[in-house]
Amino acid sequence: MGVGLSVFVLVLLVWFAPCGMRLYARATRVRRLKKALDAELDSVLSILARQLRAGHDLGRALNEAEASYDGIVLEELSHWKAERQVTLSLGQVLMQRGERLDMEPLKIAGATLIVRDKLGGPLAATLEELARSLRETRSLRLKIEAASATHRMQASMLSILIPLLSAGAIALSPGATDAVVYTTAGHMLLVLCGTLMLIGHFWVRSLCRVD
Repeated sequence: MGVGLSVFVLVLLVWFAPCGMRLYARATRVRRLKKALDAELDSVLSILARQLRAGHDLGRALNEAEASYDGIVLEELSHWKAERQVTLSLGQVLMQRGERLDMEPLKIAGATLIVRDKLGGPLAATLEELARSLRETRSLRLKIEAASATHRMQASMLSILIPLLSAGAIALSPGATDAVVYTTAGHMLLVLCGTLMLIGHFWVRSLCRVD
C-alpha cells in the first residue's frame, strides 16, 4: 500500500508539473518586474515630469520614457501607453497596474494622480513630488534592510534547522527510521511534516521581509 501511495503521488506530480512550471515562470516574471519597477519608478516619473516641463504632452513624455529603457521596464511602459489610450488617465493606469501587480508604490502614485485630476494643478510638479517621495522611501527601506540583515539571516536559518537535524538523525540511525520510510503512516507523517515546515519557512520569510 505504501508503494501504491508513492506511485500515486509521483503520477500527480508528473501530471501537474507543466502547470506548476507555468505558474512558477509567471511568478518569476512578476517578481522581476516588481523589482525593476521598484528601482526605476522614481526615474520614470522624473523623466515624465521633465518632458512635461519642456512643453511636451503626456503621450510624447511616455515615448521619451520608453526610449530611455529596455527589457522588462520597456514592456511595462508600453502597457502604460496602451492602457492610457483607453482610460485617458495616467492615474487610472498606474492604479490598475498596481492592483494587478500588488505593488504599493504604483497604487500610491495612481491614487495621487487621480486626486490631482479631480482637484487640478500642474501634473509635472505632482510627478516630481512623487518621484522624490518614492526615492526617499526606497532609500529608507534599503537602510533598514542593511541594518537588519544579520537578524533576518538568523531567522531564515531557523527555518532550515529542523530538516538538517532530521537528515543528521537518519544518517546516524538509519534503522530507526524504517517505520517512517516504508509504511503508509510514515509517508503521511512525512507529507504532514514537510507541509508544516514549508508553511513555517514562508511565514518566517514574510516576517523578515521589509516592505
